[in-house]
Amino acid sequence: MNLAEVLNVALPELPARRIGKTFPRLHPKIIAREQIEGGVPTIVAMVSGGSYILRFTPEQWQLAQLFDGVRSYRDIAEILQHQTGMELGEEQVREFAESLQEADVWYKTSLEKNVTATEKLAEQRQRRKNKKKIDLSFMSLSAWDPDDYLTKLHEALCFIYTPWFAFLTLGMFAIMVLIFVSGLNEIWRDTMQYYTFTNKGAADLAEFWLLFCGLGFFHESAHGLTCKHYGGGVHQMGFMLIYLSPAFCVDVSEVYVYGGKWQRVVTILAGIWVELMFCSVASIIWWGTPAGSIVHDFAYKVMMITGVAVVLMNLNPLIKLDGYYLFGELVGVPAMKESSTEFLSSWVRRNLFQLPVEVPHLRPMRRWLFVGYAVFSGLYSYALLYTVVRFSYNVFSRFSPDWAFVPALALAFLIFRSRLRSTVRFVKDFYLDKRQSLFAWWTASRKALVGAVVLLALFAPVWRETVSGRFVLEPQQRASIRAAVPGQIAEVLADEGTPVAAGAPLLRLLNVGLEAEADDARVRLRGAEAEAREAQMNYANLGTARAERASQVGRSRSVFEQVAALQVASPISGIVATARLRDRVGSFVRAGDVLADVDDASTLKARIFIPEFQVQRIRPGSPASLKLESLFGSMRGKVSSIAPASSEIAPGLSQEEKYKGISPPSYYVATVLVSNPGGMMRSGMSGDAKIRVARQSIAGVVWRNVREFVQRKFW
Repeated sequence: MNLAEVLNVALPELPARRIGKTFPRLHPKIIAREQIEGGVPTIVAMVSGGSYILRFTPEQWQLAQLFDGVRSYRDIAEILQHQTGMELGEEQVREFAESLQEADVWYKTSLEKNVTATEKLAEQRQRRKNKKKIDLSFMSLSAWDPDDYLTKLHEALCFIYTPWFAFLTLGMFAIMVLIFVSGLNEIWRDTMQYYTFTNKGAADLAEFWLLFCGLGFFHESAHGLTCKHYGGGVHQMGFMLIYLSPAFCVDVSEVYVYGGKWQRVVTILAGIWVELMFCSVASIIWWGTPAGSIVHDFAYKVMMITGVAVVLMNLNPLIKLDGYYLFGELVGVPAMKESSTEFLSSWVRRNLFQLPVEVPHLRPMRRWLFVGYAVFSGLYSYALLYTVVRFSYNVFSRFSPDWAFVPALALAFLIFRSRLRSTVRFVKDFYLDKRQSLFAWWTASRKALVGAVVLLALFAPVWRETVSGRFVLEPQQRASIRAAVPGQIAEVLADEGTPVAAGAPLLRLLNVGLEAEADDARVRLRGAEAEAREAQMNYANLGTARAERASQVGRSRSVFEQVAALQVASPISGIVATARLRDRVGSFVRAGDVLADVDDASTLKARIFIPEFQVQRIRPGSPASLKLESLFGSMRGKVSSIAPASSEIAPGLSQEEKYKGISPPSYYVATVLVSNPGGMMRSGMSGDAKIRVARQSIAGVVWRNVREFVQRKFW
C-alpha cells in the first residue's frame, strides 16, 4: 500500500467537506515590509522559509490582513468597506483569496495539509511524467536549515560589517592586486591550466573539487550571513550542480523583504567579497613563504580558485550566478532571463509566425535591453552546453576516438531534450494554428511547384562532394646540414624551434689540428711571398719562387676554407628542427655527419592519406580544405600531386584496430602546399582534410554508392 492509498483510507469525504466550510487564515510566519519600487509604495511579503516573494499594494495588503480563518468573505468585505470605504463584493474577495492559494500564504492545519496532499498526488504523478527526469544544467539538493548556524555565526562575526574592517579588507585587496600584477602572466597561465584540467590525475581532481566545494561553502555562508545582518532569515542551504560543476546554494529571499536595493546588492556581493578575502590572505602567504613548501603550494592553489578568473566568472550576468542577480538588481528586473526570453519568444511568435500570442508591453529602451540580453544570454548558454558536450567527447576520445561520439551524443540529447520538446510543441502549435490556411493554400498548382522543387533538390548537382582523409604537415624544403670537416662541437648558437635566417650561424666546431695547419699554411705563404719578391729583385730563380708561392696560395685557400667550415651556418631561412641540439656540446663529429636540420617554415606541404577506394576520384588541382586540431580556422589549397604507389598511414593519425574483421585500407598520399606567413603552423601537426571532387545530386550520391556496392560484390 502506497502513501496515496493510505491517505485515501485515512481521509474519507467527511474531512474534505469539513475543510470546505473553513475560511483562509493569513500564515502566522509571514513577514512583510514596505518598499519603494519605481516611486510607488509596495508591500513585499513572504512566508519565512517559503519560496514565494509577493508584492501587494497597500490596499491589497490591508485586505490580506483581514483573513483570520473565522471571518467569512462577506464579513471581510463589510469590514474593509467600513475601514477604508472600498466596496468589494463577496466574489471579489473570494477570487483574491484563491489567487494566493498557490503561494502558500494561507495557514493550513495538519489535517488540511494531509487532505491537500491527497488531492495533489494524482497531479504530481502526471507532472513527473511530463517533467524531464534529468536537467544537467541545474540539479539541486537542499535539506538543511542553517538559520541557527548563521545566527550564532553572526553573533561571533558581526564586526566584519564595521567600517574599520571594510577598510582593512580593501587594504588587503590592494596588496593582493600588487602581487597579482607582479606575476600576472604566470598566474593567468597557471589559472587557465588549473581550470582546463591540464595534466591532472585522479588525486589532483579530487583535491580540486574538495577545495572548490570548501571555498564554495564559505561563499554561500557569506550570502546567508549578510542576509541575517539585515534582519532576514535563512532556512535553505544545500548542494547543486550547474552544468555538472558542483557548488553550494543558499536561499536569501528574505533580504528582499527586510532590505532595500543596496542591501540586496551587498548581500549578492558578499560571496565574491569573502572569496577575495581568502585570495588576499593566500596571496600574502604565497608571497612570503619559500617556494616548494607545502604552505606555499597550497596558498597558490587557493589563489587560483578564488582569484581573478573566478571573480570574473561569478560576475558574468549571462548565467545565473552572482553577476546575474546583481545585474537584475541594478536594472530593476529580478527575473531578467525569464522576462527577456518570454518577451523575445512572444515577439517572434506573434510577428514572424503570426501566432495569437500576447507580447508584454515594454518601454522602447527596456525593449532593446530585453532583446539584447535574451540573444546574448541564449548564445552564451548554448555555447556553454556545447562546451560540456565537447569536453565529454574529449574525455571519451582518449579511450576510443572512433566511438567517442556515441556517449557525447547521448549527453547532448539529455541536455537539449527540453529544447527539442519545446521545438516540437511550437511546431504542433504552429501547425494547428495554420492548418486551415495551409489546406486552403495547398492547391494543385502549388503541389506541382513543390514537387518540381523536390525533384530539383534530388537531381540537381548542387551538393559538394568531398573525399576526407587525415593529414600531417611536413616542410616543403628541409636542409640537412652536415659537417664539412671533423671536429668537436664547442658552441650551439640556435636551439630547437628557433627561427634562423639564411647564413645565420648555428654551431661552432673546434679542430686544434686544423687550426695549427692553418697557422702553418699562413707562415709558409708569407715565406713564399717573401722569396718571390727577393727573386724578382735579383732576377734569380724567379720561376721556382713563383711556383712555390702559387702552391702555398692553393694550400692556404684549402686550409682556410676548412677552418671557415668550423663555423656552421644555415643555408636557408627557416626553423631549427633538430631536437636537443644543445645536448651535443662537447661531442665529436666526423666529416659528413648530420649536425642539424632546418625546415623552411614559409611553405609547408600537407600529406593527405586517402583510402584506396576513394583515390580514383581525386585529380591534381582539386580544391582542398584542411582543419588542424590545434587551430580554430581552416586552410585552403589545391592538390599538387598524388603518389603513384600506396603507403602506410603515418603513425598516430588513426587508431589501430584490434578486431580481425576490420582491416585497414591501403592509403595513397595526396600533397597540398599551404603557405605559413605567420609561422603558426609547425611540422608534425595533424588534422582532417576534405578534398572537393565534384558537385553531385542527392540521387546521384545514393545511386553511386548502390552501384559500387553491387559492383564490388558481383563481378
